Amino acid sequence: MPRRLLTGAFTLTLALAAGPALADLEYGLLAPHQGERIVAIDLAGNRSTRPQVIRREIRARVGDPLDLATLRADFQRLENLQIFANVWIVAEDDGVGRVRLLYVLKEMPSWLPMLALAYTEENGFSAGPGLVAYNLTGRDIDLSVKTYFGGTTQYSLEGAWPWIGGDHHLGIQLRAAHLVRDDKLNGFRETSDEITPRATRYLDENGRLSLMFSLFHMKSDVAGKTLSPDDADSLRRLGAAVGRDTRDSWSNPRHGWLNELEVWRTGGFLGGHGDFWTATLDVRRWQPATPRQKMLLSGLVSLQSGAVGKDVPEYLQYRLGGANSIRGYDYQDLGSRLYGKNQMIGTVEYAFTTVPPRQFRIGKLRLRLGVEFALFADAGIAWSESRDLAMRRARAGGGAGIRLLTPVTEMVRVDFGWSPEGGLQVHFAGGSKPKRQRARLR
Repeated sequence: MPRRLLTGAFTLTLALAAGPALADLEYGLLAPHQGERIVAIDLAGNRSTRPQVIRREIRARVGDPLDLATLRADFQRLENLQIFANVWIVAEDDGVGRVRLLYVLKEMPSWLPMLALAYTEENGFSAGPGLVAYNLTGRDIDLSVKTYFGGTTQYSLEGAWPWIGGDHHLGIQLRAAHLVRDDKLNGFRETSDEITPRATRYLDENGRLSLMFSLFHMKSDVAGKTLSPDDADSLRRLGAAVGRDTRDSWSNPRHGWLNELEVWRTGGFLGGHGDFWTATLDVRRWQPATPRQKMLLSGLVSLQSGAVGKDVPEYLQYRLGGANSIRGYDYQDLGSRLYGKNQMIGTVEYAFTTVPPRQFRIGKLRLRLGVEFALFADAGIAWSESRDLAMRRARAGGGAGIRLLTPVTEMVRVDFGWSPEGGLQVHFAGGSKPKRQRARLR
């Protein structure tokens, strides 16, 4: 670190020891430099991360006047990479009306062996060894290999290179998995394989576009559960998604939208089994109420064409109830009664931040963790025939829960839900509810 910047960096480190983020510090340490001309921008702490990965997220420019809003946006983009345990921005005078900026970064481990842990209310807990790379080759490449044994047997590989290059933020993603489990609601033992590559790009600062292709193979040990008479389906899928993301933070949003329209074509000209379209509209809005309180409004609509059992496999119907659809109901109880090829789910959550996300040291690891308390209400319906889209079939539940805010997985939730039919239900889940309710296995 340049000697002339040590004083500023030391002052900022002491201030951050008390826990405030950039928004709390900017008026005390950065505001006096508002409007001063930037004469240099330096980086420190990036031992593994390549400089271009960091600099392409920085909008402050040498020669421009220092602007607090620009620095705040730089801070958030660097934090959204989820490869840094902490990000600091230091400003130091370099003459009358001139300022030098230093972006100080504390990297998370590039490689991390881990205990992979998964849970669904249908199959319970599964665990096994895993290996995660958050910043492979210093290029912000995310790669994870996980194995699970217990309630399910699963081997999975997931990878993402969110910005390969180009002005439009071109990226690629890949998911491959092998899964063996008991599908209790559909009454068979599932053995499935999936591989789904995805190409992504930005349309502008907030617009998103994705093109996807997927191969999915499902094998049943019980006759009559698949579209194919040999009890093994091969589904070929081609899809596209367009969305808009204005969240102020990807890991712990307090303000903004996350909206997406996703369309898949299964079978038809692609061959294989099945012949149907799937359209999903996902709308999420975060609205702050006070510095430590916020509201989340979430809506999900999924529609599929074709007839169940002929065009759409029965095992791809939506079944409601449980931690990731309508809380306050047992998943197997409501899921055996309220299901169909289409679904509609709405959620309202009011969250209170009890411990703001901050850095904690666990051995040699440094992780950003926080705690929230939330009140929530869910409502939804699933149907196949238009006559079943009726208020009498809709169900609702509500309750309260605790969230441990974590990097990468967003959160771990324990929810206490209640409904007139289901009574009190305790739900456990990983990841935010709006994200998890889109998964095939909830």
